[in-house]
Amino acid sequence: MHFEIVDTESAYGRLLDAPDAEAREAIFREELVEPFMGLVKVFGGDGMAVFAQWGMTLDQFAGDEREEMAALVEALAEADAWTRAQGALYQGDQAFAPHAERIPLEEVVFGLYLADLSGTPQAHGYTGFGGIPGWIMTVYGSADAYNVERVEAATVHELHHNVQGALYPRRANMMEVTVGEYIVNEGLAESFATELYGTAKAGPWVTGLDASDVEAVKPLFQEGLTITGFNEVRRYVFGDPDAGLPVYAGYAVGYRVVRAYLRRTGKSVVEATFVPAEEIIEGSGFFD
Repeated sequence: MHFEIVDTESAYGRLLDAPDAEAREAIFREELVEPFMGLVKVFGGDGMAVFAQWGMTLDQFAGDEREEMAALVEALAEADAWTRAQGALYQGDQAFAPHAERIPLEEVVFGLYLADLSGTPQAHGYTGFGGIPGWIMTVYGSADAYNVERVEAATVHELHHNVQGALYPRRANMMEVTVGEYIVNEGLAESFATELYGTAKAGPWVTGLDASDVEAVKPLFQEGLTITGFNEVRRYVFGDPDAGLPVYAGYAVGYRVVRAYLRRTGKSVVEATFVPAEEIIEGSGFFD
């Protein structure tokens, strides 16, 4: 894979130093939005509007919010987050190198972006997006001891999604993917991250539920593995407390399914990436 790295660190510095709104908009459009216009087109609409849906706006670099964003940029810079994220991409790529000819993915645009993540406090101030092959974002809304040490793990999690999306295009379609496929996708991606950086770097999406919580929701997932449809799949993956599905339930279950499969088969996560989701579920014995 060849990575086109968007130098968002420099772009954010220029945004914070821009003399007026016109200059800020030009920097935002040209240096942050434009490199991801291919991804924007997948979602449709204007680049600025789509970025706003992702919690990324010009307003964050002016007025009362400017100081907060400046502090976030400084904290991430002090943690060397941009360099570390880039290094993680190459480490993840090396893990897949023995199988490169099997992965129809050549060019990937990557950037570490900043966003307002206040609406998802359960994410602990960081997230990412890599579901559409060719584009990856690692996203931070705050910087603290917990999330900054997970920069690498978050980045390779999204890289793994890019690889899966290239291998299994249907899984990238939320209207067609099944609950079983989606939770395996997430379980593989997080297992890839922990295989490279250790289980201590697992994200809150898989550590938020303990063993008893997972056992409690297991019957719901066993019955729903073949369910499709965007709204239904989202309920299982991201949670629906009214239906007895805790936040990030699908991530936690999927991670345990994949870990069980790896233990039983002795495969690495990279090797398991090429195994159909149904085979991973059956081979895991998780629902037996």
